[in-house]
Amino acid sequence: MDLEKYKLVISDAIKGEIEAKQFYEKVAEWIKEPHLKELFEKFAKEEEKHEKILTRILDQKKIQTSFFDFDKDFKVSETIEIPEVNEEIDLKAAIGIAMKNEEIAMKKYTALAENCDEEQLKAVFLDLAAMEREHKFKIEQNFVDVAYPEAW
Repeated sequence: MDLEKYKLVISDAIKGEIEAKQFYEKVAEWIKEPHLKELFEKFAKEEEKHEKILTRILDQKKIQTSFFDFDKDFKVSETIEIPEVNEEIDLKAAIGIAMKNEEIAMKKYTALAENCDEEQLKAVFLDLAAMEREHKFKIEQNFVDVAYPEAW
């Protein structure tokens, strides 16, 4: 991948992290249940961290990796379509959107890692994919609780 295309991919990933952060902040504002409110606020902060990591990569500053190893994945998000976002969105749909967004981000970072020859950057992308997978897993746990309360 040439440098300009690579920078474009990283810039696109940064935009995705900013959009995810804004979405989580918005959802956290209207959620009443304290546990879920806190969860979405935490996800917003995580997305901000991802944005900073990617910005450092884009600016070619020192890259630090954390080497996450988190493989839990219910794969619930793979079974639903992305719900429509509108003013009437309910908690189930908001969690569904968050879950699908994390799945998409996880796959994007995995693809970046697979197409990266530089080992340190590859490790960063794998870490980001693992963090997104962890978010997805946590959201899937909450989705099951909200979408299928009769199971509990």
